[in-house]
Amino acid sequence: MVDVTALQPFLEARSAVAGRAFARPRAEAGLALSNGLSDALDDSLQALAEPVVGTGSAVVALGSYGRRELCRHSDVDLMLLFAGDPDQDIVNHVLYPLWDSGLQVGHSTRRLQQVVPAARDNIQTCTSLLDARLVAGDEHLFRRFENDLSNFVRRRRSWLREELAGGREARVRAEPWQMQEPDVKAGRGGLRSLQTVHWVELTRALEDGREHAWLTPELTEARELLLATRNALHAIDGRANDQLRRDLIDRVAESLGSNRRDWSRSVTEAMRKVDAAAAETLRRDAPSGRSRWWQLPVPWRRDAGAEEEPSATQPSGSDLDRLVETIQRFEAGGPLDPLPASDWLERLLPEWSSLRYEPHVTLFHVHPVDVHVCRTVVEARRAMETDEFDAGTPEAAALIGDAREVLLAAFLHDIGKGHFGDHSDRGALIAERFAERTGLGDEVAQRLADAVQYHLLLPDVATRRDISDERVIREVADTVGDMRTLNLLYVLSVADARATGSDVWNAWKAQLMRSLYVRVSEALSGVSLRTPAVRRDAAVRELAGHVPRDAIDAHLDQMPLGYLLSMEPEAIGRHIELIESGVAGADGPITPVLHHDQLGNLDRLTIVTGDRPGILQAVAGSLAVHNVTVLGGTAYTRDDGVAIDVMHVSDGRGLGIDEQRWERIFESMSSALEGEFPIESRLAAARASYGAEPAAALPTTVDVDNASSDEYSIVEVHAADRLGLLYTITTALRDLALDIHMAKVNTFGDEIVDAFYVRRENGLRIERGDEIERLVARVTAAVEALDTAEPVGRSQVASGG
Repeated sequence: MVDVTALQPFLEARSAVAGRAFARPRAEAGLALSNGLSDALDDSLQALAEPVVGTGSAVVALGSYGRRELCRHSDVDLMLLFAGDPDQDIVNHVLYPLWDSGLQVGHSTRRLQQVVPAARDNIQTCTSLLDARLVAGDEHLFRRFENDLSNFVRRRRSWLREELAGGREARVRAEPWQMQEPDVKAGRGGLRSLQTVHWVELTRALEDGREHAWLTPELTEARELLLATRNALHAIDGRANDQLRRDLIDRVAESLGSNRRDWSRSVTEAMRKVDAAAAETLRRDAPSGRSRWWQLPVPWRRDAGAEEEPSATQPSGSDLDRLVETIQRFEAGGPLDPLPASDWLERLLPEWSSLRYEPHVTLFHVHPVDVHVCRTVVEARRAMETDEFDAGTPEAAALIGDAREVLLAAFLHDIGKGHFGDHSDRGALIAERFAERTGLGDEVAQRLADAVQYHLLLPDVATRRDISDERVIREVADTVGDMRTLNLLYVLSVADARATGSDVWNAWKAQLMRSLYVRVSEALSGVSLRTPAVRRDAAVRELAGHVPRDAIDAHLDQMPLGYLLSMEPEAIGRHIELIESGVAGADGPITPVLHHDQLGNLDRLTIVTGDRPGILQAVAGSLAVHNVTVLGGTAYTRDDGVAIDVMHVSDGRGLGIDEQRWERIFESMSSALEGEFPIESRLAAARASYGAEPAAALPTTVDVDNASSDEYSIVEVHAADRLGLLYTITTALRDLALDIHMAKVNTFGDEIVDAFYVRRENGLRIERGDEIERLVARVTAAVEALDTAEPVGRSQVASGG
């Protein structure tokens, strides 16, 4: 039996920094804590090795353990080094207690002659060996190892530099824009980037024969903060997690005596400095005459109080000219801080400083605020040049006729964030002041202010309201005011969505946005709303030879206008075929027909069945059981009672849905539609199976809107994503005896925004105060009751759509 007694000091040191016991001042949470863990492991390994390790053998710490930067759940990287053939008894004596204690051990057993070939074969092995430190055993053997490795590094420094540069290039490809939930170890600007600086400078010092001194005060502070964050993550999450997720940031910050916003800003700033230092170190170390992509400006090294001299890469002229030229040069893969502090920027837009490093509050944003803004500028430039999902943005941009105005609108659209109050209202005032400061003129100032004020108008209406309702179209047209502003808002809205992430911009939402844009442009142009006729003609034209004209007309005549506006011709034709395949005889009932295909990069599920209460409830429940997330969707009913539900879905774990799984989903859903599938018990089992992280910290709000529709009450639900959320909401509405006429469901990352057009079975809306209060209370309670069940993963299913 293996004796693990010698490891007790280290195991106790690990336990002392677990969970709530971790809480400590920031100064004690970083390198000091990691040094303490490393030293405790040294003591344990020395006690283990003492009886067996002597002349001709050594226990060597590598990687983070070698640097004395061990975190609670770090792998224990060890090399057992031998002068001759390895002694298996020594190997077993040292390693088995580590394994039996449940530690993750990365180990190698090498003869001295095998070290250099191992370093030559693999850059990860080489850099791990560069951080080697003797723990126990033959010091003379270890010095021979160090000498052999140093000689190798001097000979192969150019290879090592190129490999490290390639590693940085891979990180930039994976993370071209800074993320709001960063990986503080392997992410861009994380500890691995900091180690790149260390390794390059170390090899340079070896070549020059000098001491290795590489840490500037800024990098020392960054290392301390990143190590403290990583130590807190390991302690709080109870595993080797290095991603500062939104559901952990509050506890991480609190354990370090800070708060969510301040700690997030500090981590963002530190990672920018580290990334810039890595880029600059590789640039300086590159052979003369070689130009690589990492040779970028290093804005963090500038003196923010000094006025920059114009250069070939710096804009000149007025401050506005400088700004326009600067934002035109924004690109993916540039510095993590795309717009560093400068005198001219402070004169032109002092409000920008509030955005720098600022974290987003909304859950679906993937970048800090300033990075999102700069990416939106890039996406606006792309939207003016390249169409995506047939959105028609190049045509809209051409009608504006001023690319600079589009870029300025994109740059200013979130300028109100980081200030008190609604960011759109606040931002509009800042945009007006900016225009006045730069002499842009009253007309441009008003358009920029309107663009900032209403930059969420088109996506909100397209995804939450009935765009077939002429009242909705007129209200949007009245708000926008004129065609130029509409075109500006449209291009800006698409760019904003693209910059936010794939959960916000996809082919389905592009269809909705395009239909709304065209309808509003017709209203502003003073012509009759002819979009339905144009879209009907397009459907007939594209389906010619596949679906008879009379079948198309008969189908569309019975469908609400919103269906025609949101479905492409191919989908319309497929629905007609599905309906025909499900009808039993000329006047017989329709049996449920299920179909799945792709729309762009989305999985699309279509359900055709006879209309009856609880269809959406059954569909949502059966999807939740199979851990399928509803990203968006709509439900329609024909005049003859045929219901068509279209859902855009994805696997809750991000792994895709194969054909075998679709078969199981279809089997469950068919039974559910017939009322024969035990959704509640199966959903409870699914919660137990997929349970992981809790729902995101987002309050549940339920609003009832009786102003936007004459016929229906619109119930809008904002909540954190949870497994089975859409099923829960639709069940609550059904229990209240409400008929769902139309549902527009949307999932943005961890957040859902679902809108349900409802009325009572007697056709009346929910208008009395006590009725509204009862509805809000019932839906809110149903959603929040999900948190009392087994823990559920945040990206799991049917979450509100």
